Amino acid sequence: MLTENEIVEKVTSFLELKGYHIKQSLTTNQQGVDIIAETEVEKLYIEAKGGTSASVTSNRFGLPFSRNQVKTHISVAILATMKIISNLPAGNQTRVGIALPDTKEQRQVINNIIPALKKLEIKIFWVTNTKVSIE
Repeated sequence: MLTENEIVEKVTSFLELKGYHIKQSLTTNQQGVDIIAETEVEKLYIEAKGGTSASVTSNRFGLPFSRNQVKTHISVAILATMKIISNLPAGNQTRVGIALPDTKEQRQVINNIIPALKKLEIKIFWVTNTKVSIE
């Protein structure tokens, strides 16, 4: 099960390979947009959520989040992206995304709202131990 910190690391590496310059990459101990990456044509703001706690002292460490926790984490990520869309910090170059572990539970929640996410142009970065894909 991937933690939020691992999701951030994997997406950051993926974006660098795609030619993005990483302006910001935060851990769970830091506040703000988890990943800010840019090219000449866009500035991408990504909220990341893990599938388990990143804190080794947590009772949840290494255990998958419950269905309700998955919904809550995705809701928080969507709210963060909506705030970015509302403020357009990079003007018309602003793009947003959510990075999530590629699990059955995460996909079930996202599949219910795919039309709205597409309408809002929110990219979904699906992350496994070995790859990152974009929807």
